[in-house]
Order: sequence, then structure tokens, then C-alpha cells
Amino acid sequence: MRVRFMLLTIEQANRLPFRFAGIASRLGKFFSSLPNTLKLAHLPVDANTYLAASLISAGMYSLFSFILVAVLSTFTSGDVVQGLRFGFVTGLSIGIGMFLLHMYYPRILAKQNASGIDQGLMFALRSMQVQVNSGVSLYDAMANIAQSNYSIISEEFEKVIQEINAGVNEGAALERLALRTESEFLRKTVWQLVTNIRTGSPMSVALQSIMETLTEYQSRAIKSYAAELNMWILMYLLIAAALPTIGITFMIILSSIGGSSISQDTIFLTLGAAFVIQIILIGLIGSRTPKGY
Repeated sequence: MRVRFMLLTIEQANRLPFRFAGIASRLGKFFSSLPNTLKLAHLPVDANTYLAASLISAGMYSLFSFILVAVLSTFTSGDVVQGLRFGFVTGLSIGIGMFLLHMYYPRILAKQNASGIDQGLMFALRSMQVQVNSGVSLYDAMANIAQSNYSIISEEFEKVIQEINAGVNEGAALERLALRTESEFLRKTVWQLVTNIRTGSPMSVALQSIMETLTEYQSRAIKSYAAELNMWILMYLLIAAALPTIGITFMIILSSIGGSSISQDTIFLTLGAAFVIQIILIGLIGSRTPKGY
């Protein structure tokens, strides 16, 4: 299993010597939420091992960037000291950036799991409501959902069925599902089911109410995203076209007035920064897209 952008797989990370995890454990206090995030992301690795793998991966990125940029800068400028300095700053920046990305990526995976749940939640609820209205018990309805193809929802309900078969109370098993899921709507759905189990209210009425609430939220999310997308498009056009052109032109004018020149490294750095920011903006726009609606 591989985490995107990390040079080590999860299997390779788990085979790292214990001393690496021991060194990385000193950073654990700065990432106290990492163990829970890894659990929500379904990554089979402990926090200290993941920290160690992230440090090694970020160090490799940093070293490669240092060598590449130092060689290219030395070749274009002819100044070895300047090339080494520029390569060191670039390598250090990329190394820190990749480490922070490794630390944040499990949260992205957890949100993707939640999005996968939200995508199939409406269909699973409709199927459950039809079964309950037909006289099927809640346990059998959840068992049918677990055996169906509703992606992560089927996996979560399969865990619930396994816990119930192991002797856990039906309400307690659903409570555990509500506590471990990252999906807000699955959590609300499960708590509503738990409340109905305890009060003895009709389950079909609760399911209908949950679906109406979810449908209303989906409609609001689509309208909100459509309005927000105009701002993101304007920001992207400014960063992709306007700011680099105006910035370089402004630097040329200042250099002509001050009598200094603009190096190729400055121009490449400006264009590179604009390119990186564009990639980040594209990722942000994609991450804010309503999933499964």
C-alpha cells in the first residue's frame, strides 16, 4: 500500500528499524492527532513509524532537489557558490514542504473515505428504507447493505454486523460506527438510528427524515459551490496570467531605474512559484467540489 508522494510504501515503513521510529517519536508531541487520523484513513501503520517514513521520504526529496538545482544553477550562472546556496535553500524548502504534505495527507485520505461514504449513503438509505418498510428487521437490512456494493458504507456496516454477531448490542455497535467514521452525515444517520432503537420509534419514519435532510443539504452544497467557483476562477486567472506577467514587468522596470539586472534564477523562481500556486489552487478547487451529488 502506497501513500501518494511518499517514496516508501506502508509495507516498507513497517519494516524500518525500531531506532528510526524512536527518533521520530520525539516529533510525536507536535502531531498528537496523527494516530487517530491514520486510523480514520485506514492506514495500517503506527504514528511513530509513519513519522519516520515521512522524514526519510522528505530527506530524499530534499537531497535530490539540492543536487538537481545546484547543478542547473551552477551550469547557468557559472558560480559554484551561488549554485550551492540556491540548491541548499531549494532543497531545504522542498524537504520541509514534502514533510508537511506527508503529515497532512492522511487527513486527505480520511476525507476521501468520508466522501466515498457520502457518495453511496443516499442509495444505501433508500435500500434500507425499502427493506424496513417491507418488514425486514434493521439487523437484516444492515446485513444486506454490508453484502451489497456500496463501497466504504458496505465495509462499515460489515464491521457492525461482525460486532453484533460477536455479542455486542446492536445500539452499541452502531455507536462505535458513529465514533469511528469521518462522515458527518453517516454519523448523524447512525445516531438517529440509535435513538430510534432506544425509544422504539418507527425506523421507516427516521430513515425518511434523514433522507430529506440529506437531499436538502446536497442541494444547498451544489448552489454554494456554483457561487464560490466564480471566485476561484478569478483567483486562478490572476495567479496564472496576470501576477507573473505584471510581477516580472515591474521587476524589469525597477531594475532599469536602479541600474541592477534581473537574473535568470529570479525569473525561473517567479514562474516556478506561480506554477506551484496554480497546482495548489487546482487541488483546492477539486477538494471543494461536492462529492457524489
